[in-house]
Amino acid sequence: MKKLLVALLLGITTISMAQKKALLRLNYEKGDKYEVSMKMKQDMGVALMDMNMKMGMDVTEASDEAYNVENKFIYISTKIVKDGVEKVNYNSNMKEGELNEEGKKFRSQMQPMMDAVIFSEVNRLGESKVVKVEPNMPGVDQMANQSNRSVVYPEEAVEVGSTWTNTQSNQGMNMELTYKITEITSNRVFADLTGKMSLVPAAEITGKIEIDRSTGVPFKTIMSIKMDMMGQQINNTTEATITRL
Repeated sequence: MKKLLVALLLGITTISMAQKKALLRLNYEKGDKYEVSMKMKQDMGVALMDMNMKMGMDVTEASDEAYNVENKFIYISTKIVKDGVEKVNYNSNMKEGELNEEGKKFRSQMQPMMDAVIFSEVNRLGESKVVKVEPNMPGVDQMANQSNRSVVYPEEAVEVGSTWTNTQSNQGMNMELTYKITEITSNRVFADLTGKMSLVPAAEITGKIEIDRSTGVPFKTIMSIKMDMMGQQINNTTEATITRL
């Protein structure tokens, strides 16, 4: 009985020690399919904007070093209210006759994104680049990068208290995000994030991220950005989820 108890204790200790560190890597397989959902809210005081997006993500090729991925927008909706009056109410499922004039203008801007397929290459650390867009529409790749932003993992294994920083660039603006591991379980890694923006040094960026240990997928990210633009307080919140299909 004593030997059995000792063996059990050693086993529990070994598992506990193993969970203290995690090597974060993307582990896709060819044929994997995911749905990326993003909810964004922007409060500018006199104007409010809600935007929801969904993208399909297909892993078409997988190797030890990198993955080829195809992304396509499958749904976009936007509501803009200014001074208490609804200015835009658009979603990609609405028919032409259901849209007001502003909605029709918005639809003409969004439709090229709905028609495009974005081909990307992603390595196991999460670094990605757009290879091509078909049909080639200006701005679609930037929109895809913004909606499908992901964390880039460090080379070394992490433990509770570990931090690392990566910089994301979009249309001339750099966003420097620092991640700090707060908890590691058998199947999840949790981290807080803070950051700063190159064009708005006083901006306050905070958030949280949850990572699946087996696939390396950051399946839930919440980020808040508070900033002052010419005396106007602007609050942005974004919640992104990645679901395996």
